[in-house]
Amino acid sequence: MAPKNLLCFSHLRWDFLLQRPQQLLLRFAEDTNIYYVENPVFDANEEPYFSFGTRSETLWKMVPHLRPGLTSSQIIRCMRQLIDAFLEKANLEDWTFWYYTAAALSFTKKYKPGLTVYDCMDEVSMFRRCPEDMGMLEKKLVEKADLIFTQGYTLTTSKKVFHPHVHPFPFTCSLKATVQNLSWNDTFTGMSRLIREASAGKKSRLKSFKTKTYTGQAFNIF
Repeated sequence: MAPKNLLCFSHLRWDFLLQRPQQLLLRFAEDTNIYYVENPVFDANEEPYFSFGTRSETLWKMVPHLRPGLTSSQIIRCMRQLIDAFLEKANLEDWTFWYYTAAALSFTKKYKPGLTVYDCMDEVSMFRRCPEDMGMLEKKLVEKADLIFTQGYTLTTSKKVFHPHVHPFPFTCSLKATVQNLSWNDTFTGMSRLIREASAGKKSRLKSFKTKTYTGQAFNIF
């Protein structure tokens, strides 16, 4: 079964180019409510807020608006405030968190969604202007993720050292448009299957854990 809701955190602007996030999430939106959180813009006068833009009947772009001049810690605090408000009444078992940027973990790490996916497009260490704590955040995201997808085989090799469920889904932009479309469909199909399997496995393990815990507690009573 497809996830009911998917909250995506991305460093890429939805309306800028048609890239990997758009190609995949538009396909997931056929059966799932998609909420695409972009990096903040700094144009708010007072309190932080989300602006919502509809990109399909089941896909919304969410832009955080923050005050200019905030420090890094203040930005994280504001983002945490916005996400907390957005998910205030959510049943997290019905949600998948999908990360394109490890930076988002700084304001979402407390959450325990039904499934956590990291779709890794680039090697973080290769960016010259990468924030100092990005490597640490990515390491924590890799530890937290139930599934990791990568855009290339080299990324798969580097991530498999730290996680047992890393799956490459490379893409070649030099392919003709018709072949590209088929490639994205195949990628979506493959990812969907792995997500279903991971979700079912996680629910089974959780059910088993709860049963063992209850049995153990009952045994201790007697």
